[in-house]
Amino acid sequence: SWWEAEQPCCLHSAEWWRRHWQRSGVLDVMIADTLPNGWQFWRDWVRLLAPENATEIEMLEVDAGRNLGYLRAIGRRRNEVPLFDPAMSIPPHYTPAPMLRSPAD
Repeated sequence: SWWEAEQPCCLHSAEWWRRHWQRSGVLDVMIADTLPNGWQFWRDWVRLLAPENATEIEMLEVDAGRNLGYLRAIGRRRNEVPLFDPAMSIPPHYTPAPMLRSPAD
């Protein structure tokens, strides 16, 4: 199957996403579950955007939601947990510098 060859890191269960979010400590997970008919939403999306992708469409139809589909994850941000601001690490002024040392260095 294509997912065994590609090993996509995003294919996880709702319970996996619940644990992943909870470990962050940034939010409280309100719900994490599999959407009813989520596999059909996925199939319909592929049919619309890539109707020639018979492999993925057939894979979703054969699986019929047993292993693959969309899920829902809803969390509430915990205000007492500070968030990392990645923009703080960017200097306000850019100073060009060589990326590699010259052979004389």
